[in-house]
Amino acid sequence: MASSRDSQVTPESGMATMSFRDKTLLKRNINRHHNNNMSAGYVPVHEESLHKTGLRGRKTYAFWTLVGLLSLMAIANMVLTCIIFKVLRIWPRMESFEILPEQSIIKFHGKTDLDQILKQDGKIEGFKGEPIKITGQSGPVNIDLLDANGNLQRKLKMQDNETHFQGIDSFEVHDPVSGKVIFSTASPNFRLPKGVHNINVVTAKTNRITSPFNKTLTLKSDSFTRLKGNEGTKVEGKEILWSADQFIFLRSVNGSIIFNSTKGVYIDVKNIPSVTHSSDKQLVGQFKICVCMPEGKLFKVPVSPDQDSHLACNINITYPHVDPCK
Repeated sequence: MASSRDSQVTPESGMATMSFRDKTLLKRNINRHHNNNMSAGYVPVHEESLHKTGLRGRKTYAFWTLVGLLSLMAIANMVLTCIIFKVLRIWPRMESFEILPEQSIIKFHGKTDLDQILKQDGKIEGFKGEPIKITGQSGPVNIDLLDANGNLQRKLKMQDNETHFQGIDSFEVHDPVSGKVIFSTASPNFRLPKGVHNINVVTAKTNRITSPFNKTLTLKSDSFTRLKGNEGTKVEGKEILWSADQFIFLRSVNGSIIFNSTKGVYIDVKNIPSVTHSSDKQLVGQFKICVCMPEGKLFKVPVSPDQDSHLACNINITYPHVDPCK
């Protein structure tokens, strides 16, 4: 009677393809192993008839090639990330600015180059004790307001020698320490802060410039000073002194130039240059200043070379229709 540990030999083990002699030898060997107590229950296994698992041959090369490519991509990604961190200075915060989401604040710590900035609350603030500087490279700096209809309206334009506001209710400049209003368009009296005695500007557009009581107001320029009024210019003072290295021009386009003083207006005629005679003892074409009496109105008349300059002011007698004193 066969033991329960006897192995059942099936056609799948390869006997279906073996010859009759090989089958007889195999059966003899199996019986011999079963009869031996030391090897009972064991069947010899032919390694070539076993099913092999895992990667073999070309599949092995393809697998390791894929692993190598993935490793190279991971290394390249790590290097690129390190470069981005180095360029943008992304550590706990960036070098130029820091984002505080809890307070909805972005802090700029250095020079930052930005094309456009959109602020929902419209506030741009600096650090205490440090000025905030906004510059434009080869162009102006514009501040626009987004209205309820989604349209942009230009409110502020800053460029060389000009700061232009438009479409605003008021504009105020505050002292950063005390919070006191230094300048406001609601009360457009610009007073120099304490300790400031001079202000240097290229162009100033205003309707009035005054100095404190019993203080001197001085307008000075290294090249030239020009006072211009669209509807006239009026200068008042206890004493008005005009001084220039070369020329002083007084010009009125549509009206007259009026000098008025309580104690009279004096002209130092000794220092007024006069035209000299030419080599042939004749006067070159020139003008002569005349005065109307008793009005005190000054006017000029042309003097031709063949005319006596002492009689030039009598033009009102010769040509009464062009009398400047009327």
